[in-house]
Amino acid sequence: MALKREYKFYVKASPDGRGLGDCPFTHRANIGLKAKGVTDVSLVLIDLSNKPEWYKKLNPAGSVPALQYDDEIITDSYKILEYLDETYPEPPLNPPNNKEAEEATGQIFGAFSAWIKNTDDSKDSELKEAFEAELEKINNYMGRHSWSMLCSDSWSFADCVLAPRLYHIQTVAEDFKGYTRLNEYYNLKQYMDTVFLSEEFVSTCYPREYILKGWAKYRK
Repeated sequence: MALKREYKFYVKASPDGRGLGDCPFTHRANIGLKAKGVTDVSLVLIDLSNKPEWYKKLNPAGSVPALQYDDEIITDSYKILEYLDETYPEPPLNPPNNKEAEEATGQIFGAFSAWIKNTDDSKDSELKEAFEAELEKINNYMGRHSWSMLCSDSWSFADCVLAPRLYHIQTVAEDFKGYTRLNEYYNLKQYMDTVFLSEEFVSTCYPREYILKGWAKYRK
C-alpha cells in the first residue's frame, strides 16, 4: 500500500503572485510529484523578492523549492526527487541507465547560460559553438535509443532535470538570439515534442513570458 502523507510544497510565485513562477528547480521537483502520482500536496507560493519572515525561519536559506511533511523539510530539488523515489518506488525515477543519461545531458544548461550571459562579442561565436556541441551530444545520445524519453518511456531523474531546462533554453534562445536551430536536432526535437505535451509537464508549467522576465537582465 502506498504511503499516505500530506505535503506542503513551497514554490516560486509568479510575478502577479497568483501561480507558479519560472523556477526550473521547482519545475523538476513538481514533475517528480506528478510522475509519482502524489496528489495530497498543498502549494505555498513564495515571493522571492520579499520572502516572508516565517519562511526564512522555516528554511533559513530562503530557497525554493522545499517539500515539507510532518516536521521534516527538504530544501534541495534533486534531494526531493530522491526522496520521492525512495518513498514511492513505482514508477522508478532512477533506472540503471539514469547516470548515463545525466552525463549526456548535464552540461547543456551551463553552456547555454554562458552564451546568453556573455557580454564580450568576440567570444559569442565560441560560446555558441560550445552550446551547440552539447545539443549534438544530447541528440546523439537520444539517437542511440528507441525510447521516447531519456532512459525508457517513463520519467527519470534525468528527464525531470532536462525538460524544464529545455523549456527555458528554447524560450530564451528564440527571443533573445532569434535562435531556432533546436528543431534541426531531430532526436532532440522528438523528445521535446513528447515531454512538452506530457501531462506531468503541462500541469506544472508556467507561461513563457515569466521565463523571459526572469532572464531579462541578460538581454542585449
